[in-house]
Amino acid sequence: MALKIFVLIIGGLFLIIGFAGIFTPENFASGLGLSFANEEGSGTIRAMIGAHYVAMGGVCIFAISRELSILLLPIAAIEVVMVIARGIAAMNGEFGTATLVPTTIEILAAGILIIAAKKLSSAK
Repeated sequence: MALKIFVLIIGGLFLIIGFAGIFTPENFASGLGLSFANEEGSGTIRAMIGAHYVAMGGVCIFAISRELSILLLPIAAIEVVMVIARGIAAMNGEFGTATLVPTTIEILAAGILIIAAKKLSSAK
């Protein structure tokens, strides 16, 4: 039961991040320390970050509500690749203290989603 709650929390957080990216891309970007070179930047944030997170959150919630925990693995894979990208950024000197919290969250989310996918699918 705790795993389901954790996955629902992760899904809810993904939805919040996603909707922030879709509906307030300028605020979202400035919170990440990004600025737009042109007006297409807002559209890029909406599509590439906002929509991405809304979809991830929706799949997490759908997977738990329909007891299809195997669907959590692709979401976990996305989080794992994000952590790998953070590692590449660190090797290139693009990693600072501001990225410690998001990276920690990404690692925890990946781990929880992988564990939930395996444990909840075997619990059936």
